[in-house]
Amino acid sequence: MYNHWANIQRFSEVNPGPFPLLRILVINAVGGIGLDGPDMMIPPSLPLFSNAVDLKEFRLHSETSSFLSHFVFPNLTVFKLSAAPVEGFHTSELLNFLEASPMLRTVHMRITADISFEGVPREKLVVLPNVKTLSLVMSDGGPGYKIAAHIACPSAKLTSLMHEKHADDMIPDEIFPAPVSWNAIVGQCTTSPVEGVTLEIKVVPNCVIECSLTFQSHDATILKLGFKVAANGSIGWPGIRVSFSRMYCAVFSQASRTIRDHPLLANVKRLLIHYHNYLAIGSSKLHRIANDIGRLFKSMGSLEELYIHRADLRPYLYPFLDLPGLHSGVEQLVVFPPIKELIISDPWCKPLDECVAGLVGLAKSQHALGVPFKNVTVHMEDLPAAMAEELSPWVGTAHFYNEGYAGDGGWGLI
Repeated sequence: MYNHWANIQRFSEVNPGPFPLLRILVINAVGGIGLDGPDMMIPPSLPLFSNAVDLKEFRLHSETSSFLSHFVFPNLTVFKLSAAPVEGFHTSELLNFLEASPMLRTVHMRITADISFEGVPREKLVVLPNVKTLSLVMSDGGPGYKIAAHIACPSAKLTSLMHEKHADDMIPDEIFPAPVSWNAIVGQCTTSPVEGVTLEIKVVPNCVIECSLTFQSHDATILKLGFKVAANGSIGWPGIRVSFSRMYCAVFSQASRTIRDHPLLANVKRLLIHYHNYLAIGSSKLHRIANDIGRLFKSMGSLEELYIHRADLRPYLYPFLDLPGLHSGVEQLVVFPPIKELIISDPWCKPLDECVAGLVGLAKSQHALGVPFKNVTVHMEDLPAAMAEELSPWVGTAHFYNEGYAGDGGWGLI
């Protein structure tokens, strides 16, 4: 623990005997210069700890090179890697290590470094037939998603890919996977049609903004993409180069595009959109969100359920609102696909009378298109008493809860 690679290598070499009972190996390799000079590792003639033939769990944290090419554990079932090499991370070593570990069931990796694909053939694919859980956290989003595109886990029930940045960084052009990587990831991690999609944007402690996209398949397989901007200490988040409103719009836009690019989107039956902490959209950015929502709904087929939770309703209802400057810059008309059940809970809805009138206008429009809402459920404070009467002619059934709604809702998606 907390040693240099040269010392770790010596420890392995002076203990060359068999380790038939060794089940867990933890290595924490620090960077910098040791007491005996630079941390230089001469490649060993044999793999490190080569006689730990029954090793089941390998946890490796390295602040320099991970030297994964010097480890071979054919019976390994759990692999946890945390790598932060200053000189960059070599994907070829990781893929070769995973390929030599066919018994793996759980893989957790955190890679905070520039990622290199030198020596990795474009067509290389490592199949891990027994993995049930795969998670990857990376600071280098585009290349990080390319790593996931080289790994196939046909039996995985949960695949989680998280892209993390710091508040003093600019929002990258690719928060989520590029189309080529995205198609490969979906094909390798989704064994049945996706039925539910959750888009969640929230603010949490020590975080400026956090976004997650969750795709749940019919067989309960979950593919989760995440993006997080970590705060730098204070509530004011000094050092942020973009406004929160601009950051929020950029994240929402890329998340919406990723949903639209899902090759199995036509199978989606349930969509949950959740903004935490009442993230009301500034008027100057409202048209951008409305355009993204319009593009998203245009690409979707019939839905069993649309759940809008803690969201600003204006970009969803804007064709039916009469607010100054609202329609300026809007390109995509928000037309809802056929939806059996619409659930709106705890929304940001001001001015209230305009939003309520907009919701009634939406219901009338869906009815006129021949695809009326079968059920509408609204959880909202200070609902006008006449709303039920105004809405009921245009929907199958309506349920109203005229009170604050503090629950998180949802249908069990992670």
